Amino acid sequence: MKPDRVVIINDRSTAVGGASNLSLLLRGFLEERGVPVTFFAGDQAGSAGSDPGRINLDGRPLLERGRAAAFVAGIYNAPAHAALERFIRSSDTASTIYHVHGWSKILSPAIFRALRDVRERVVLHAHDYFLVCPNGGFVNYPGLSVCNLTPMSLACLATQCDKRGFHQKLWRSARHGLRQMVFDIRGRPAHIVLVHEAMQHYFDLAGVARNQMVTVRNPFEPFLQEMADPANRRNFFFIGRLEPEKGFEDAARAARTAGVPLHVIGEGAGRALLEKRYPEVVLHGWRKREEIAALVVDARAVVISSRVPEPFGLAALEALGSGIPVILPREALLSREIVEAGCGLSFRAGDVAELTAAMRRLAEDDHETRDMGRIGFREAPRMGHTGQTWTDALMALYGTILQSQATLH
Repeated sequence: MKPDRVVIINDRSTAVGGASNLSLLLRGFLEERGVPVTFFAGDQAGSAGSDPGRINLDGRPLLERGRAAAFVAGIYNAPAHAALERFIRSSDTASTIYHVHGWSKILSPAIFRALRDVRERVVLHAHDYFLVCPNGGFVNYPGLSVCNLTPMSLACLATQCDKRGFHQKLWRSARHGLRQMVFDIRGRPAHIVLVHEAMQHYFDLAGVARNQMVTVRNPFEPFLQEMADPANRRNFFFIGRLEPEKGFEDAARAARTAGVPLHVIGEGAGRALLEKRYPEVVLHGWRKREEIAALVVDARAVVISSRVPEPFGLAALEALGSGIPVILPREALLSREIVEAGCGLSFRAGDVAELTAAMRRLAEDDHETRDMGRIGFREAPRMGHTGQTWTDALMALYGTILQSQATLH
Protein backbone atom coordinates (compact mmCIF):
# COMPACT_ATOMS: atom_id res chain seq x y z
CA MET A 1 0.00 0.00 0.00
CA LYS A 2 1.13 3.53 -0.79
CA PRO A 3 0.69 6.34 1.76
CA ASP A 4 -1.77 9.16 1.06
CA ARG A 5 0.82 11.43 2.63
CA VAL A 6 4.05 11.22 4.61
CA VAL A 7 4.52 13.80 7.35
CA ILE A 8 8.26 14.21 7.95
CA ILE A 9 8.90 15.61 11.43
CA ASN A 10 12.28 17.13 12.23
CA ASP A 11 13.78 19.92 14.34
CA ARG A 12 15.33 21.64 11.35
CA SER A 13 14.21 22.27 7.76
CA THR A 14 17.66 23.18 6.46
CA ALA A 15 20.61 20.95 5.61
CA VAL A 16 22.73 21.22 8.75
CA GLY A 17 23.93 17.63 8.85
CA GLY A 18 22.77 14.26 10.12
CA ALA A 19 19.03 13.79 10.51
CA SER A 20 18.23 17.08 8.80
CA ASN A 21 20.11 16.16 5.62
CA LEU A 22 18.46 12.75 5.48
CA SER A 23 14.95 14.03 6.19
CA LEU A 24 15.30 16.55 3.35
CA LEU A 25 16.70 13.87 1.07
CA LEU A 26 13.74 11.64 1.87
CA ARG A 27 11.30 14.39 1.05
CA GLY A 28 12.80 14.78 -2.39
CA PHE A 29 12.79 11.06 -3.16
CA LEU A 30 9.20 10.63 -1.96
CA GLU A 31 7.95 13.54 -4.02
CA GLU A 32 9.73 12.12 -7.08
CA ARG A 33 7.58 9.02 -6.59
CA GLY A 34 4.38 11.00 -6.37
CA VAL A 35 3.95 10.72 -2.60
CA PRO A 36 2.68 14.00 -1.08
CA VAL A 37 4.90 15.18 1.77
CA THR A 38 4.34 17.66 4.57
CA PHE A 39 7.58 18.70 6.27
CA PHE A 40 6.85 19.68 9.88
CA ALA A 41 9.83 21.55 11.33
CA GLY A 42 10.55 23.39 14.54
CA ASP A 43 12.80 26.06 13.07
CA GLN A 44 12.27 29.25 11.09
CA ALA A 45 11.52 29.21 7.37
CA GLY A 46 14.73 31.12 6.64
CA SER A 47 15.65 32.63 3.30
CA ALA A 48 13.99 29.84 1.31
CA GLY A 49 10.67 31.64 1.69
CA SER A 50 7.22 30.19 1.35
CA ASP A 51 6.89 26.43 0.85
CA PRO A 52 3.35 25.04 0.77
CA GLY A 53 4.64 21.60 1.72
CA ARG A 54 6.38 22.81 4.86
CA ILE A 55 5.16 23.88 8.29
CA ASN A 56 7.72 25.91 10.27
CA LEU A 57 7.13 26.76 13.93
CA ASP A 58 9.71 29.58 13.96
CA GLY A 59 11.48 28.14 16.98
CA ARG A 60 15.19 28.30 17.77
CA PRO A 61 17.52 25.47 18.82
CA LEU A 62 17.89 25.16 22.58
CA LEU A 63 21.54 26.23 22.52
CA GLU A 64 20.51 29.54 20.94
CA ARG A 65 18.02 30.39 23.70
CA GLY A 66 18.45 31.76 27.19
CA ARG A 67 18.87 29.17 29.90
CA ALA A 68 15.39 29.53 31.39
CA ALA A 69 13.64 29.45 28.01
CA ALA A 70 15.69 26.44 26.90
CA PHE A 71 14.94 24.62 30.15
CA VAL A 72 11.19 24.94 29.66
CA ALA A 73 10.95 24.49 25.90
CA GLY A 74 13.36 21.56 25.87
CA ILE A 75 11.24 19.64 28.33
CA TYR A 76 7.91 20.46 26.71
CA ASN A 77 7.49 22.72 23.68
CA ALA A 78 3.79 23.53 24.03
CA PRO A 79 3.47 25.33 20.66
CA ALA A 80 4.95 22.29 18.92
CA HIS A 81 2.37 20.03 20.52
CA ALA A 82 -0.48 22.38 19.66
CA ALA A 83 0.60 22.80 16.03
CA LEU A 84 1.10 19.09 15.40
CA GLU A 85 -2.15 18.16 17.14
CA ARG A 86 -3.98 20.77 15.05
CA PHE A 87 -2.47 19.41 11.85
CA ILE A 88 -3.40 15.82 12.73
CA ARG A 89 -6.94 16.80 13.62
CA SER A 90 -7.45 18.63 10.33
CA SER A 91 -5.44 16.54 7.87
CA ASP A 92 -5.00 12.97 9.09
CA THR A 93 -6.21 10.05 6.98
CA ALA A 94 -6.06 6.32 7.54
CA SER A 95 -3.13 6.16 5.10
CA THR A 96 -1.00 9.00 6.49
CA ILE A 97 2.45 8.04 7.80
CA TYR A 98 4.20 10.21 10.42
CA HIS A 99 7.99 9.83 10.15
CA VAL A 100 9.92 11.37 13.07
CA HIS A 101 13.61 12.10 12.44
CA GLY A 102 14.85 14.64 15.01
CA TRP A 103 13.06 16.17 18.01
CA SER A 104 15.63 16.80 20.75
CA LYS A 105 16.89 20.25 19.70
CA ILE A 106 13.62 22.19 19.24
CA LEU A 107 10.45 20.10 19.11
CA SER A 108 10.85 18.28 22.46
CA PRO A 109 8.84 15.29 23.77
CA ALA A 110 5.69 17.39 23.34
CA ILE A 111 5.28 16.10 19.79
CA PHE A 112 4.89 12.56 21.07
CA ARG A 113 1.81 13.54 23.02
CA ALA A 114 0.26 14.76 19.76
CA LEU A 115 1.26 11.51 18.02
CA ARG A 116 -0.26 9.12 20.54
CA ASP A 117 -3.57 8.76 18.74
CA VAL A 118 -1.86 7.87 15.45
CA ARG A 119 0.87 5.78 17.08
CA GLU A 120 0.30 2.76 14.82
CA ARG A 121 1.32 4.88 11.82
CA VAL A 122 4.34 6.61 13.43
CA VAL A 123 7.87 5.72 12.32
CA LEU A 124 10.74 6.69 14.63
CA HIS A 125 14.09 7.03 12.84
CA ALA A 126 17.01 6.36 15.20
CA HIS A 127 19.74 8.55 13.70
CA ASP A 128 21.16 8.73 17.24
CA TYR A 129 20.32 7.22 20.63
CA PHE A 130 18.00 9.88 22.06
CA LEU A 131 15.09 7.42 21.97
CA VAL A 132 16.85 5.27 24.56
CA CYS A 133 19.62 7.31 26.22
CA PRO A 134 19.11 10.61 28.07
CA ASN A 135 22.27 12.19 26.63
CA GLY A 136 21.67 10.71 23.20
CA GLY A 137 25.00 8.99 22.75
CA PHE A 138 25.64 6.19 25.27
CA VAL A 139 28.70 8.22 26.16
CA ASN A 140 30.24 9.33 29.43
CA TYR A 141 31.25 12.76 28.11
CA PRO A 142 33.54 13.82 31.00
CA GLY A 143 35.47 10.57 30.56
CA LEU A 144 34.98 10.52 26.78
CA SER A 145 34.18 6.82 26.97
CA VAL A 146 31.40 4.52 25.79
CA CYS A 147 28.71 3.85 28.40
CA ASN A 148 26.99 0.47 28.78
CA LEU A 149 24.79 1.30 31.78
CA THR A 150 21.09 0.55 31.57
CA PRO A 151 19.48 3.89 30.68
CA MET A 152 17.43 5.45 33.48
CA SER A 153 18.65 2.83 35.99
CA LEU A 154 19.83 4.02 39.41
CA ALA A 155 23.42 3.66 38.24
CA CYS A 156 22.64 5.75 35.16
CA LEU A 157 20.82 8.45 37.09
CA ALA A 158 23.64 8.70 39.63
CA THR A 159 26.36 9.04 36.97
CA GLN A 160 27.44 12.47 35.77
CA CYS A 161 27.84 11.70 32.09
CA ASP A 162 26.70 14.99 30.55
CA LYS A 163 28.82 17.55 28.72
CA ARG A 164 27.60 20.46 30.82
CA GLY A 165 27.33 19.08 34.33
CA PHE A 166 25.06 17.08 36.60
CA HIS A 167 22.28 19.69 36.45
CA GLN A 168 22.07 19.06 32.69
CA LYS A 169 22.06 15.31 33.30
CA LEU A 170 19.08 15.66 35.63
CA TRP A 171 17.28 17.84 33.08
CA ARG A 172 17.93 15.38 30.26
CA SER A 173 16.76 12.50 32.45
CA ALA A 174 13.54 14.33 33.28
CA ARG A 175 12.98 14.97 29.57
CA HIS A 176 13.65 11.33 28.76
CA GLY A 177 11.24 10.22 31.46
CA LEU A 178 8.53 12.49 30.08
CA ARG A 179 9.00 11.09 26.57
CA GLN A 180 8.71 7.57 27.94
CA MET A 181 5.57 8.51 29.81
CA VAL A 182 3.74 9.96 26.79
CA PHE A 183 5.11 7.53 24.15
CA ASP A 184 6.61 4.43 25.72
CA ILE A 185 8.67 2.27 23.37
CA ARG A 186 9.51 -0.31 26.03
CA GLY A 187 6.11 -1.69 26.97
CA ARG A 188 4.47 -1.21 23.56
CA PRO A 189 5.74 -2.01 20.06
CA ALA A 190 6.91 0.90 17.95
CA HIS A 191 8.04 1.20 14.35
CA ILE A 192 11.71 2.06 14.90
CA VAL A 193 14.25 2.36 12.10
CA LEU A 194 17.82 1.58 13.15
CA VAL A 195 20.60 2.77 10.85
CA HIS A 196 22.84 -0.20 11.70
CA GLU A 197 22.11 -3.67 13.05
CA ALA A 198 24.52 -3.24 15.97
CA MET A 199 22.37 -0.43 17.40
CA GLN A 200 20.12 -3.24 18.61
CA HIS A 201 22.49 -3.86 21.53
CA TYR A 202 21.86 -0.36 22.91
CA PHE A 203 18.10 -0.60 22.40
CA ASP A 204 18.19 -3.93 24.23
CA LEU A 205 19.95 -2.23 27.15
CA ALA A 206 16.98 0.14 27.39
CA GLY A 207 14.47 -2.70 27.31
CA VAL A 208 12.86 -1.66 24.02
CA ALA A 209 10.47 -4.18 22.47
CA ARG A 210 12.05 -5.75 19.41
CA ASN A 211 8.85 -6.30 17.47
CA GLN A 212 8.34 -3.89 14.59
CA MET A 213 11.97 -2.71 14.73
CA VAL A 214 13.85 -2.76 11.41
CA THR A 215 17.30 -1.82 10.15
CA VAL A 216 17.58 0.44 7.13
CA ARG A 217 21.15 1.58 6.61
CA ASN A 218 21.70 5.15 5.50
CA PRO A 219 22.26 6.12 1.88
CA PHE A 220 25.64 7.44 0.87
CA GLU A 221 27.41 8.76 -2.18
CA PRO A 222 31.20 8.49 -2.52
CA PHE A 223 33.18 11.71 -2.44
CA LEU A 224 34.76 10.77 -5.77
CA GLN A 225 33.21 9.15 -8.81
CA GLU A 226 36.47 7.51 -9.89
CA MET A 227 38.81 5.52 -7.66
CA ALA A 228 41.42 7.57 -5.84
CA ASP A 229 45.14 6.78 -5.79
CA PRO A 230 45.91 6.81 -2.04
CA ALA A 231 49.22 4.96 -2.30
CA ASN A 232 50.68 7.96 -4.14
CA ARG A 233 49.37 10.49 -1.60
CA ARG A 234 50.64 11.52 1.85
CA ASN A 235 47.85 13.46 3.54
CA PHE A 236 45.57 12.03 6.24
CA PHE A 237 42.15 13.64 6.64
CA PHE A 238 39.84 14.10 9.62
CA ILE A 239 36.27 15.02 8.59
CA GLY A 240 33.76 16.04 11.25
CA ARG A 241 32.69 18.41 13.99
CA LEU A 242 35.48 19.75 16.20
CA GLU A 243 33.93 18.63 19.47
CA PRO A 244 35.75 16.57 22.14
CA GLU A 245 33.62 13.44 21.65
CA LYS A 246 34.66 13.35 17.99
CA GLY A 247 38.27 12.80 19.02
CA PHE A 248 39.76 15.50 16.81
CA GLU A 249 42.67 16.08 19.21
CA ASP A 250 43.40 12.34 19.28
CA ALA A 251 43.82 12.53 15.50
CA ALA A 252 46.10 15.57 15.77
CA ARG A 253 48.28 13.99 18.47
CA ALA A 254 48.57 10.72 16.58
CA ALA A 255 49.44 12.47 13.31
CA ARG A 256 52.18 14.47 15.03
CA THR A 257 53.68 11.36 16.64
CA ALA A 258 53.42 9.34 13.42
CA GLY A 259 54.99 12.20 11.48
CA VAL A 260 52.21 12.43 8.91
CA PRO A 261 50.39 15.53 7.63
CA LEU A 262 46.82 15.93 8.89
CA HIS A 263 44.12 17.96 7.17
CA VAL A 264 40.90 18.77 9.04
CA ILE A 265 37.58 19.44 7.32
CA GLY A 266 35.05 20.71 9.84
CA GLU A 267 34.29 23.39 12.38
CA GLY A 268 33.50 23.63 16.06
CA ALA A 269 34.71 24.78 19.43
CA GLY A 270 37.95 22.82 19.02
CA ARG A 271 39.29 24.93 16.18
CA ALA A 272 41.05 27.34 18.55
CA LEU A 273 42.70 24.42 20.38
CA LEU A 274 44.07 23.01 17.13
CA GLU A 275 45.32 26.42 16.01
CA LYS A 276 47.15 26.92 19.30
CA ARG A 277 48.52 23.44 20.05
CA TYR A 278 48.85 21.88 16.60
CA PRO A 279 49.86 24.62 14.16
CA GLU A 280 51.06 21.99 11.68
CA VAL A 281 47.48 20.77 11.12
CA VAL A 282 45.85 22.22 7.99
CA LEU A 283 42.38 23.53 8.85
CA HIS A 284 39.91 23.80 5.98
CA GLY A 285 36.75 24.60 7.97
CA TRP A 286 33.37 23.47 6.69
CA ARG A 287 33.33 22.70 3.00
CA LYS A 288 30.62 21.93 0.49
CA ARG A 289 30.53 18.44 -0.90
CA GLU A 290 32.24 19.34 -4.17
CA GLU A 291 34.96 21.17 -2.22
CA ILE A 292 35.53 18.10 -0.04
CA ALA A 293 35.90 16.00 -3.16
CA ALA A 294 38.57 18.35 -4.49
CA LEU A 295 40.48 18.04 -1.21
CA VAL A 296 40.29 14.31 -0.50
CA VAL A 297 41.60 13.41 -3.93
CA ASP A 298 44.93 13.97 -2.14
CA ALA A 299 44.07 11.67 0.79
CA ARG A 300 46.09 8.64 1.79
CA ALA A 301 43.49 7.75 4.41
CA VAL A 302 40.52 9.22 6.27
CA VAL A 303 40.68 9.06 10.07
CA ILE A 304 37.51 8.63 12.14
CA SER A 305 38.67 9.12 15.73
CA SER A 306 35.35 9.48 17.55
CA ARG A 307 35.10 8.48 21.21
CA VAL A 308 31.39 7.61 20.87
CA PRO A 309 29.72 4.51 19.34
CA GLU A 310 28.89 6.15 16.01
CA PRO A 311 25.67 4.57 14.72
CA PHE A 312 26.69 4.75 11.08
CA GLY A 313 29.72 6.82 10.09
CA LEU A 314 28.83 8.38 6.78
CA ALA A 315 32.30 9.84 6.14
CA ALA A 316 33.83 6.37 6.37
CA LEU A 317 31.68 4.99 3.55
CA GLU A 318 32.03 8.15 1.47
CA ALA A 319 35.80 7.65 1.68
CA LEU A 320 35.78 3.89 1.09
CA GLY A 321 33.50 4.29 -1.92
CA SER A 322 36.10 6.69 -3.32
CA GLY A 323 38.88 4.12 -2.92
CA ILE A 324 40.38 5.76 0.18
CA PRO A 325 41.22 3.56 3.21
CA VAL A 326 39.82 4.49 6.62
CA ILE A 327 41.04 4.21 10.19
CA LEU A 328 38.24 4.09 12.75
CA PRO A 329 37.55 3.01 16.35
CA ARG A 330 36.51 -0.55 17.10
CA GLU A 331 33.52 0.97 18.89
CA ALA A 332 32.17 2.46 15.63
CA LEU A 333 29.37 0.19 14.46
CA LEU A 334 30.78 -0.13 10.94
CA SER A 335 34.26 -0.97 12.18
CA ARG A 336 34.13 -4.75 12.27
CA GLU A 337 32.89 -5.25 8.72
CA ILE A 338 35.31 -2.67 7.32
CA VAL A 339 38.30 -4.38 8.96
CA GLU A 340 37.08 -7.86 7.99
CA ALA A 341 36.65 -6.72 4.39
CA GLY A 342 40.25 -5.51 4.40
CA CYS A 343 39.64 -1.86 3.54
CA GLY A 344 40.50 -0.20 6.85
CA LEU A 345 42.23 -0.43 10.21
CA SER A 346 40.73 -0.08 13.69
CA PHE A 347 41.95 1.02 17.11
CA ARG A 348 40.49 1.25 20.60
CA ALA A 349 38.59 4.54 20.96
CA GLY A 350 40.70 7.09 22.80
CA ASP A 351 43.93 5.05 22.51
CA VAL A 352 46.25 7.51 20.78
CA ALA A 353 49.11 5.01 20.69
CA GLU A 354 47.01 2.52 18.72
CA LEU A 355 45.80 5.26 16.41
CA THR A 356 49.39 6.42 15.88
CA ALA A 357 50.45 2.88 14.99
CA ALA A 358 47.62 2.57 12.46
CA MET A 359 48.48 5.89 10.80
CA ARG A 360 52.16 5.00 10.68
CA ARG A 361 51.35 1.58 9.21
CA LEU A 362 49.43 3.06 6.29
CA ALA A 363 51.94 5.86 5.83
CA GLU A 364 54.77 3.34 5.40
CA ASP A 365 53.09 0.61 3.35
CA ASP A 366 52.16 1.63 -0.17
CA HIS A 367 51.13 -1.91 -1.13
CA GLU A 368 48.64 -2.28 1.75
CA THR A 369 47.28 1.22 1.20
CA ARG A 370 46.71 0.51 -2.49
CA ASP A 371 44.98 -2.81 -1.74
CA MET A 372 42.74 -1.28 0.92
CA GLY A 373 41.70 1.47 -1.46
CA ARG A 374 40.78 -1.02 -4.18
CA ILE A 375 38.85 -3.26 -1.78
CA GLY A 376 36.98 -0.29 -0.31
CA PHE A 377 35.98 0.93 -3.76
CA ARG A 378 34.59 -2.54 -4.50
CA GLU A 379 33.00 -3.35 -1.13
CA ALA A 380 31.55 -0.01 0.05
CA PRO A 381 28.29 -0.29 -1.96
CA ARG A 382 27.17 -3.33 0.04
CA MET A 383 27.64 -1.49 3.35
CA GLY A 384 24.96 1.15 2.76
CA HIS A 385 22.15 2.16 0.45
CA THR A 386 21.85 4.36 -2.57
CA GLY A 387 19.20 7.04 -2.28
CA GLN A 388 16.81 4.97 -4.37
CA THR A 389 17.24 1.67 -2.51
CA TRP A 390 16.96 3.52 0.81
CA THR A 391 13.65 5.01 -0.30
CA ASP A 392 12.53 1.59 -1.55
CA ALA A 393 13.14 0.15 1.93
CA LEU A 394 11.26 2.94 3.68
CA MET A 395 8.36 2.73 1.23
CA ALA A 396 8.19 -1.02 1.91
CA LEU A 397 8.01 -0.29 5.64
CA TYR A 398 5.22 2.25 5.11
CA GLY A 399 3.32 -0.29 3.04
CA THR A 400 3.70 -2.98 5.70
CA ILE A 401 2.40 -0.60 8.37
CA LEU A 402 -0.61 0.46 6.31
CA GLN A 403 -1.43 -3.10 5.28
CA SER A 404 -1.31 -4.17 8.93
CA GLN A 405 -3.68 -1.36 9.90
CA ALA A 406 -6.06 -2.18 7.05
CA THR A 407 -6.14 -5.83 8.20
CA LEU A 408 -6.92 -4.82 11.78
CA HIS A 409 -9.74 -2.52 10.74
